[in-house]
Amino acid sequence: MSGTASLSEAETRVVSALLARAWGPGAEIRGVAPIWDRSHVLRVQAGPDRSVVMKRRDPGAPSQSLGVELAALEYLNGMPVPVAPRLVAADAEAGILLMEDLGPGPSLADALLGGDRERAQADLVAYAEALGAVHAWSMGRPEGLTSLRARYAPEASPGPAWLDALARGRAAFTGAMGSLGLAADGAGAEIDELPNLLNGAGYLGLVHGDACPDNVRFLGDRARIFDFETSGWGPIALDAAYLLAPFPSCWCFARLPAEVAAPGLAAYRMRLRAAGIELGSEWDGAMAAAVATWIVARGPMISRVLERDREWGTTTMRPRLLTWLDSFIEASGRAGVLPSLRALAEALRAELGRRWPRTAVPEYPALAGPGSARVQVPRWWQPEA
Repeated sequence: MSGTASLSEAETRVVSALLARAWGPGAEIRGVAPIWDRSHVLRVQAGPDRSVVMKRRDPGAPSQSLGVELAALEYLNGMPVPVAPRLVAADAEAGILLMEDLGPGPSLADALLGGDRERAQADLVAYAEALGAVHAWSMGRPEGLTSLRARYAPEASPGPAWLDALARGRAAFTGAMGSLGLAADGAGAEIDELPNLLNGAGYLGLVHGDACPDNVRFLGDRARIFDFETSGWGPIALDAAYLLAPFPSCWCFARLPAEVAAPGLAAYRMRLRAAGIELGSEWDGAMAAAVATWIVARGPMISRVLERDREWGTTTMRPRLLTWLDSFIEASGRAGVLPSLRALAEALRAELGRRWPRTAVPEYPALAGPGSARVQVPRWWQPEA
């Protein structure tokens, strides 16, 4: 947290009323500061040892984002053991919500960008268990989220944002394949089937949609997940496969070796099994479809990076695309699904390897071997103890 921030007169009235409603008339605003220099996310001090995180509408985000998050947080307040921050209070009309302040603490990004392999592996497992807890709890409770979304974000698509991105990115993806002269015979029909392959597995719940390493806070050995602005009801494989891709929506990207991801994927499965949910044979197909969804959804990006690479966070876009293609090729082969799309991905991977012979996929510092290429840790990233 750095810098200073202020509330408008109207915001001050709303926040004061919300604090009084939640904690009694003695609660009052005693200080406000931005979190990570984000003007729409603030820490509000409400007493010597009491604070909340306030979110207000972000003018740079879709208009329904705050309502989507409000619905998810109120829904997740029902979990007996919290994984998300508890919702304290909100005024949907004013566009303000107050949530539990998780306080300073390390994130998964801190672990991966640090130098402790054992800690990074343990935190990946805790991260996967937290996702599994959200999914296991939500799978049998669709009605509660539906009514909350109708109240707070009536114009938002009910599903996670990735499904809308898949539809938007399809034309650009097929256009990029055409510009490279790659035959897409049969792949178009399989792209159209991706939502069915994801949903048909029957594993539906609350999908976070942006389960990035910096959207996780560790309190002791347990992970808490926040930032539900792109969440929705849908195929939970869209979250679980973040360990396969990895992390398709995140600035904090590097190679995640299979032997490092495997314990996290096993912990995720065990968390669902403990809730009586067995992931059957369809699960591997849904995971492959999730990785394919991210590649197709990135169609506009693919068209751009064919001409010019660009930096994003810890590396550039080209290593990301190469990694996601490798991940999909392996996942679809293992599941025995999407053969035409897999053949297209193999042809694209070979063509990009020929065009970009010097593009290397870097390693996270915590997981890097001797002499391997490591990501560039952004100067603005300040790990929390």
